[in-house]
Amino acid sequence: MKAAGKGFAVLVAVVAAVSFSPLTSSAFMGEDGAQPAGRHFKKMATELGLSAQQQQDVKAVFAKNRPLAEPLMKQLKAEHRALRTVVQTDAVDDAAIRAQSAKLAAVEADLAVQRAHVGQQIRAILTPEQLQTFKGLQVDRDKGMDDRRGRHPRQPQQDK
Repeated sequence: MKAAGKGFAVLVAVVAAVSFSPLTSSAFMGEDGAQPAGRHFKKMATELGLSAQQQQDVKAVFAKNRPLAEPLMKQLKAEHRALRTVVQTDAVDDAAIRAQSAKLAAVEADLAVQRAHVGQQIRAILTPEQLQTFKGLQVDRDKGMDDRRGRHPRQPQQDK
């Protein structure tokens, strides 16, 4: 998998933790423009017991919001590349790095707001019982992410 693809996968995982994002598989953030199908959507639909109508409604939310998210995702990628370029120059320019980091943070904030709106629209589709189940699933997934981070701490290699 290319580095950009891995970064995209990480971003999708973060989205999953922030909103109703297991439904925001790569299709929502989307390079291929597909519906929010795939294993994340199917798994979440099964875990929550979404009816056929609810699944259709969720897909409609993603379809409606995709035109808003796609340009932000392209901008995010461009800002990441620009930051990498500034960081990897021979002469370190603190001000340029901070300025580019601020641009990147602004795009990330715009995406967070977009995800919050999508999450709100999707949560409105759920029954109170499904919403409660969803909140429990989020807690479990957050715990799993924390556990995985704890098992693989980044520590410097020691010479033998």
